[in-house]
Amino acid sequence: VCPQFTPFGAIKGNVNHDNARYGLYLDNQYPRNLDRDENGFVIGGCPEFTPDGKDNGVSPANVVEDEFDYHNIFVGVYSLGDVSFVRYVSLNNAHSFYWKTSKNFADGVSHHFRDGFIANNKKDSYGQLKFYGPSGPFTFRFTNMTFLGGPVGEAALCAGQ
Repeated sequence: VCPQFTPFGAIKGNVNHDNARYGLYLDNQYPRNLDRDENGFVIGGCPEFTPDGKDNGVSPANVVEDEFDYHNIFVGVYSLGDVSFVRYVSLNNAHSFYWKTSKNFADGVSHHFRDGFIANNKKDSYGQLKFYGPSGPFTFRFTNMTFLGGPVGEAALCAGQ
């Protein structure tokens, strides 16, 4: 059994508000194409690569849709692959998002982030624009994302933390 490689179900419309530490926190998840028996039990498919050497990441990628994080200290993931954030909104968090490591998508078309907002209302004394992105031997696909407001932390978008 390999729980960190089990694909997610639907994650849509989730709201995390005023958490003392983390809002969203997906930790060390790399959904894969698992083999299951007739009862749904995992019987194989946990390795990173298939026997013929292909990436075994779930395809299409899992999607977190319409996530809204507000007034949290941290928001993000530590190590995550083959999961895409679509229409993600971060508003007035101490750290807009934190992501340490990732990988290229097995499906070859998904984006790590697409069509979202990283915002901070200057009239609210809490939070700053500070997105800590991952680094490594992969392409971090960050598409149609809007940074809005301020103040800005070290930089609005940082990588390789």
